[in-house]
Amino acid sequence: MGARRELARLLRSGPFEAALDVAIAASGLSLRELSERLEVAGVSVSPTALSYWRRGRSRPERGASLVALGKLEEILGVPECGLVALLGGRRPRGRWLGHPPGTLDRWKLWPSTEALLTELDAPPDGRLAYLSTNDVLVVDEDKEIRRQRVRLVAEAAVEDVDRCVVYHELEDPEDLVPELVGVAFGRRGRVRCDLTTRQFVAEFLFDRPLRVGEHTVVDYELRLPVSQPLDHFYRHFTRPGGLYTLQLRFLGRQPAWIRRYERTGADGPDRLVGDLWLGGSGTTSLVVPQVRSGTVGVRWLW
Repeated sequence: MGARRELARLLRSGPFEAALDVAIAASGLSLRELSERLEVAGVSVSPTALSYWRRGRSRPERGASLVALGKLEEILGVPECGLVALLGGRRPRGRWLGHPPGTLDRWKLWPSTEALLTELDAPPDGRLAYLSTNDVLVVDEDKEIRRQRVRLVAEAAVEDVDRCVVYHELEDPEDLVPELVGVAFGRRGRVRCDLTTRQFVAEFLFDRPLRVGEHTVVDYELRLPVSQPLDHFYRHFTRPGGLYTLQLRFLGRQPAWIRRYERTGADGPDRLVGDLWLGGSGTTSLVVPQVRSGTVGVRWLW
């Protein structure tokens, strides 16, 4: 109901791209599914074009595009000419109005993922609410071992959620890429890596589609590349969420110190939160009971 109320408001005030974004998110349909339904209705709009429309990178202006927009209104359950009437209206200023308070557009945190996500026909952001996220990072610089284990606990926010997509940024100077070595409580889908944009995207398929309010757990493990000493780790969050934990374990050589930092928004300054105590077992933990959109990370000195 919240998304529908937001859509009704945006259909009155605009802007076009925000209203379209909320309408697509509320439908629970992916861009490829929308493109296929439009094809059945006798018009052709690619998933990429739909992505550009909802992000404000382009607008439907030609006759054929306006006809397609009318068909899209029918598919999305938007009143006739509800979206068409917003074309030419004022552009949004500040935060993108189509997102819930505190939400960041995922394109701002991962600006180079567009081609990969379009190829994967990635579902709209926000179909899953992440109740908790846990990273376990194991580092052994002496034996050149780096492993990252991730556990995601999520709740379906719309009907028929059948997968999730995760993102990792590539930072290895020798263009080595992470290796997905294990998936539990789900099935490995497609995995894509683009060395030009420095992005790694993986898809995990659920055993059955989730209804609204149903929960799922996904575990996966990455073997990270080793070409130079690792001195930091971070995770991006597009929206406020539940518990985040980071467990660090250093085997062999130990760092001199570890410091936690946070970054609010997509490009805010780093804020030092404090030092993390490294125990005799070479382990430490970072716990955030309620994450905010932005970045949580740690840095250390060898």
